[in-house]
Amino acid sequence: MRFSNRGQGDRTLILELTSMVDIVFLLVIFFMVTSDFARDARAEVSLPRLDGEQMEGMEEAGMYINLNENGEIVLSTSEPPVTLEELDAKLRSYISGEGAPQVTLRADRNAPISMFNQIVKVLESSGVSSVRMATEVPG
Repeated sequence: MRFSNRGQGDRTLILELTSMVDIVFLLVIFFMVTSDFARDARAEVSLPRLDGEQMEGMEEAGMYINLNENGEIVLSTSEPPVTLEELDAKLRSYISGEGAPQVTLRADRNAPISMFNQIVKVLESSGVSSVRMATEVPG
């Protein structure tokens, strides 16, 4: 009895990469969208230069409040500036839904200090317990 040697023939391995390509495209789309959201929260302001506490890693900030040199309060670059009353209402609604937010205040170095003080008063009256002040490290 003679056995044929079928196992020794042409062995080709076919890998289906379609699902892997789909996953890679989904990841690319995810990172593109999230980077746009992060960019949207930060308006162009000229931050004050100050040696301050340097953070080791990036922590998630719940809310960015941008104060430009004209004294306008900008929460998102895709939205118009808000008034102090609107800021107070947004903070109160945010706190009632999710608790005290981590707030980062980004004030332009040429912004009016009176407006900065008014924003701090609104933050205090709204129940925000701590605020980070964004600065630029002197080079």
